[in-house]
Amino acid sequence: MRRLALCASLALALAARAQQQPVEQEQREREEREARERGQREHREQAEHGKAAPGDDETLYALGALLGTRINGYGLSARELERVQRGFADAAANRKLKLRDPDLDGWGPRVDAMLQRRGNPRIASEKERGQKLADQESRRPGAERLPAGIVVVLERRGDGPRPAATDRVRVKYEGRLVDGSRFDGNDSAEFRLDQVIPCWTQGVQRMQVGGRARLVCPSASAYGDQGRPPQIPGGATLVFDVELLGIAR
Repeated sequence: MRRLALCASLALALAARAQQQPVEQEQREREEREARERGQREHREQAEHGKAAPGDDETLYALGALLGTRINGYGLSARELERVQRGFADAAANRKLKLRDPDLDGWGPRVDAMLQRRGNPRIASEKERGQKLADQESRRPGAERLPAGIVVVLERRGDGPRPAATDRVRVKYEGRLVDGSRFDGNDSAEFRLDQVIPCWTQGVQRMQVGGRARLVCPSASAYGDQGRPPQIPGGATLVFDVELLGIAR
């Protein structure tokens, strides 16, 4: 009787094993197929983008470190760095960006403004004051705002020709900062228009000989973030009252 029970148990075990074998075989085949597909996919990616080489792991880490050094002076918190890392990872993996507007070109100026504000509050404050003055001057009668943000206010129209960028001009001028402090001036200066700051090059071309104008020059069209110490601080907007006395062609 015990022998019959033993035989029955053995038969059941063999039957169960026989049922498991196709399942295990199917699972092995699926894993092997997935491994082959993964290998083929990686091979295609390497063929498209170039093969990895020994030492790439360390070089990739160096790439991340180089990118990190560009923002390490802005005092970002751990949470903010996590947001930066998430944006980096999503863009690098070509995933959908978690932005209201996915056009990164449109975000560039906003990123620059934030980094400027976080990196150097003094320069950011100087630019903010200059922007307020430029906005105020742009509302005056006869004011024109150029694409670079330069404001030209024609206070007296001349009756002579307008200069070209390559002309030598003779001018009387006074330069002041936003707070009204004078940093430069001359009753009769002569120079080529293409050899001075962009604000002058563009603004004086809007004038006629005999005319008078005020030029409001954002820092980007003057001396930039570096300024011209000690007279002109970094990021300063400059204001010039200019009379165009003549053109030496």
